[in-house]
Amino acid sequence: MNTKQLILMLFFAFAGTFVFAQDEDEEASDNLVPNGDFEKAETRTLKNLGMMQDLCENWYNATKAPCDLFSEGLKSDKVSIPDNLMGSQESASGALYAGFRAYSKDTKMSRSYLGVELTEQMEKNQMYCVEFKVSLSDLSKYGTNYIGAVFSDRKVIQPNTGAMVKDLNAIDVKHKSNKPMLMMDGWETICGTYIATGEEEYMMIGCFGSDSKLQTEKMKRPRGVTGSQSYDAYYFIDDVNVSPIKAKSQCACDPSASQEPDLIYGQSTVVGPSMSSDDIVSVSAVYYASQKKNITGAGQSTLKEIVRIMNENPTWKMEVIGHCDNDEFDEEKINPRYRDMGQQRADQLVTYLASQGIDTSRLIPLSKSNTDPANTRPTDLSRAQNRRVVFKIRK
Repeated sequence: MNTKQLILMLFFAFAGTFVFAQDEDEEASDNLVPNGDFEKAETRTLKNLGMMQDLCENWYNATKAPCDLFSEGLKSDKVSIPDNLMGSQESASGALYAGFRAYSKDTKMSRSYLGVELTEQMEKNQMYCVEFKVSLSDLSKYGTNYIGAVFSDRKVIQPNTGAMVKDLNAIDVKHKSNKPMLMMDGWETICGTYIATGEEEYMMIGCFGSDSKLQTEKMKRPRGVTGSQSYDAYYFIDDVNVSPIKAKSQCACDPSASQEPDLIYGQSTVVGPSMSSDDIVSVSAVYYASQKKNITGAGQSTLKEIVRIMNENPTWKMEVIGHCDNDEFDEEKINPRYRDMGQQRADQLVTYLASQGIDTSRLIPLSKSNTDPANTRPTDLSRAQNRRVVFKIRK
């Protein structure tokens, strides 16, 4: 190999390394949480619990009860990784993680909350994927629920050690089932989507339920772990991430936990003796599961009545109008399979009605996508009510 060839090889090797590092930085920049993995910290003086705020960049204690920082390579076994005063746990990534107390039966030990200022103010109506990993410490006597994240337009520091209590609906991101987080031998992900108001600049993480509402479970000390259990629920935390997304499917942190149920809206249409065939058609609808276009048994019953009316009125034509919910509308932006789900549903029903003997020249498939919701409330039931096909007679 001559000198020129050697220089070229070194150049391309260096260039490849540079591009890779640049891509990594660009990807990381999507995260609005600075130092989300707690790796930026001065650990030379880390010796005791309660030192997160003093040594870890960007993070602070949201109450007077201090949070903790743990690191590999320490002389002090109180806050080392993997073995420390709370038990034993490898980091989810890197060489550091933090810790907070979510619940305590001991009045001398208070709950603690982590706070952080985001790298930029959230954008109005932008959807974000919010996720962080937690692991229940080996020496915790309890595990609990109501653990989540709350956003704020200002830096909140409570001037005491009291619990920061909120209603369940006021916790911006939590586990979908709000189950107690009980994993000790690994990490569980708490994950969810959040649509910003445009004013959020800070985030807090902790347990926000009142003692009376918490679902706590007693834990057995894992085999091989020494030390006395403490009468609390203490969690290690790592890999905190808040990133903008276009659709909910981009926030599938734990598919088994975040799986949406096949919720289909069911409405009993009351048909009075004085209702005309036109009126019956106008109140009829076929409903769907999320991102589905197949006709359910209830839908077939509705269509049977539609077929009867159309056969009795052979001069009528009918608009078949498909709708989707907002989540489906977002999903079609990143997945062509779901593009214009309202139109797909209308077309499918026209095919079905034709199979029942209705001439397709009498059927007009249309779509209103998500522009004409039946219900605008941000609930699962309301979204199910919007996933529908309705009918309108043209005489």
